[in-house]
Amino acid sequence: MGLLQFLSNDSAGGIAPVQGQHSQLDATTVHKKSADNAITPNSPGSWEKFRYAPVVEQARSFSPEEAEALRERAKDARITTRATKKAYEALSDMSDNHTRVNKYHERYRRNEARNEKRIQGYSNTSAKYLHSLHPGYAQMGNSLEQAEQQADAAIAPLMGSL
Repeated sequence: MGLLQFLSNDSAGGIAPVQGQHSQLDATTVHKKSADNAITPNSPGSWEKFRYAPVVEQARSFSPEEAEALRERAKDARITTRATKKAYEALSDMSDNHTRVNKYHERYRRNEARNEKRIQGYSNTSAKYLHSLHPGYAQMGNSLEQAEQQADAAIAPLMGSL
C-alpha cells in the first residue's frame, strides 16, 4: 500500500474509551518483542561459538599439503572475517536505525493519543453545550404551542358566528 493510499484510507470507528477501559495496555502487549528471536535476558540467543578450525588438542606434525591447505584457509578466513566485520557493522547500523524509527513512531503515537483526547474533549464540550440548549428549544416549542392554542381559541368564536 502506497503512502497516498494509506493516507486516504483513514477509517474512523469505535468510540473513545470514556468508561476507563485499558485494553491492550497490559505488559504482555506493550512489551511484546520486536522479533521472535530478539535478544533479551530471558532469550539470550545461542551461546554456540564460531571457529574456522577445530582445536588441535595435542602436538602433531602436518604434511606439506596440510600446511598449504591451512595457509589457504587462513587467507580465506582473513577475507571472510573482514567481510563479517562489515556485515555486523551494517547489521548494527540497521538495528540502530530501526530503533530510531520505533522511537519516532512511539513519539507520534503519544502525540496522536494526546490529540485524540483533545478532539474527544472538544466533542464532549460541544455535546454538553448542545444539551444545555434543550430547555430553550423546549421553551420555544411550548410557547409555539401556547400561541397556536391562543389562536385557535380566538378563531373558534369567530368560526361559530359564521
